[in-house]
Amino acid sequence: MTDKLDLNLFSVFMQVYHHQSITLAAEQLNVTQAAVSGSIKRLSERCGQDLFVRHGRGIIATHFAHQLMKQLSPAMDIMDSVIDNLQAFDSKRSKQVFTVLAFESITNQLHPHAMKLQQQGYPLIRFKEDHSTEEHINEALNSQQADLAIDTIENRDSSLICEPLVNEEIVLICRKGHPRISTRITTEQYYDEQHVTLKLTRANLSAVDFYAQESVAQRTVVAECHSLLSLIGLVAQSDCVGACSKSLAMKYQQAFNLQVIKMPLRFKPIQLSLIWHRRQKHNPAHTWLRDTIKSIFNNGSEHLI
Repeated sequence: MTDKLDLNLFSVFMQVYHHQSITLAAEQLNVTQAAVSGSIKRLSERCGQDLFVRHGRGIIATHFAHQLMKQLSPAMDIMDSVIDNLQAFDSKRSKQVFTVLAFESITNQLHPHAMKLQQQGYPLIRFKEDHSTEEHINEALNSQQADLAIDTIENRDSSLICEPLVNEEIVLICRKGHPRISTRITTEQYYDEQHVTLKLTRANLSAVDFYAQESVAQRTVVAECHSLLSLIGLVAQSDCVGACSKSLAMKYQQAFNLQVIKMPLRFKPIQLSLIWHRRQKHNPAHTWLRDTIKSIFNNGSEHLI
């Protein structure tokens, strides 16, 4: 009679596969590297095929491992989903901590509401900004390092779900009392002014150049920022102009004494989406998280039930 297969071997295999590292898989599983190596060896022997081979100082998955993962993922997702759906979720009693990947501007808008909800007894929603690429987001969601991402990418990973969340308008900001600008600005004025720009690391372009729907002429850039709050601060203390999302501009309009003005150029909106793994689709806790984020965007936390 064939020995029963230890299903835990598959969990170890999936962690090693996602991380392409025995060390990282061991850290994720909170076990020793020897235990992970032993599990991979046992599964390899059971399959009669090598699952990983050495490559430089690390390891890479074999063709057999890729095929195994392709067949294994749907089954493991179903098992995770069944267990999650059987577990009752009480948002006022749960001690679960959710991790959400989001841009600085999104974190800035959502964090105060999340803290207010936690003070009312709801689960903690923790925001992380270290997701510079689509691959990073996919890895974090697939390996369960994050529960949800809020991003502009149109994710093409079939294991992930993207749900449109909101479209953000880009507006021009300058300080109140600006010597040349009051309530509106012409295209000629726009190009005559000095600019503080936001550099988008992924696109290697400024936000204005990336989102513009028409050709943007040469302009005088006196500062380039990687943080929207830095941009707002510099604009507020000078006669420069900048661009950011309307929601963020309105949030800081009074505190930074800003004018918020319609851009004289045509821009496509910033399209934000919720991105999560398919295994979480019917998970009650994850459903609460998604509904909470959507409700905060639509109404603010005071409208949550």
